[in-house]
Amino acid sequence: MSRPLMLAAGVLVYALGVSMGAHAAGEIDWATCTTGLITLLAANLCAHFADEYADRDTDALSRHTWFSGGSGVLSSGLVAPAFALRAALSAAACALLASAVFALLGWLTPAALAIIWLGLAGGWNYSMPPFALERRGWGEVTNAMLGALLIPLLGFTTQVGTPTLEAVLALTPVFSITMVNLLGVHWADRRADAAVGKRTLAVILGERALHLHRALVALTYGLTWLLAGAVLPLSVVIAITLTLPISLWATATFTRRERDGTSSIAMAALMVAACVGWRLA
Repeated sequence: MSRPLMLAAGVLVYALGVSMGAHAAGEIDWATCTTGLITLLAANLCAHFADEYADRDTDALSRHTWFSGGSGVLSSGLVAPAFALRAALSAAACALLASAVFALLGWLTPAALAIIWLGLAGGWNYSMPPFALERRGWGEVTNAMLGALLIPLLGFTTQVGTPTLEAVLALTPVFSITMVNLLGVHWADRRADAAVGKRTLAVILGERALHLHRALVALTYGLTWLLAGAVLPLSVVIAITLTLPISLWATATFTRRERDGTSSIAMAALMVAACVGWRLA
């Protein structure tokens, strides 16, 4: 239920934020980087367990893949749903306690602590009642804000102490490509989601999701060049641009297949490229 592949994606985007912060600070502070990563993993585990619990109805109707359909653990009957809920609450308690202790010891700044707690609340309300944002048409935006903005901003903040407007702007292409990924993930689950009343963008838009997918791909690379120089170093811009063929293939084939893993690959490729670009800057 921890969805190791998604945990790895969270670590990757956290590393992107650390790379951005190290570029601003001049070097990586490994101590604060590690404390931030510990709390991030606990918060991500909470979100994953809560999502497994909340989505057990739609996951029972979906086909499990690396990127979609849940883990299949609850729908198979391997463990009881209550176990997932207890695991989510336990992970939340660990994230809250660890972050509070690290802040009291001076290993996390107040800004980093605020980001962790905001992310924890957002991850819970993404799938759990009473808000259950993923079922009301707000899931993709919420998920992208958490994964493409808050997580890397946490990594950035562990290095420089506080987030900056420039850091937020630098992450807008990452936000856009994350939306591309989420459209692909939810496209695979659209029939199961619709059957249980879960209103993702793929359910709401249907085939029209292709237009949004293409617009987001164009926005990703348009923003990258728009921010070149003033916000994004040239090495980052070039590195991201090298991933354009993957994103073009993803959007050219979107809706043509029932299972769309290419959008997730495009997101991962851009994040890796951005990390390399920031380290070379």
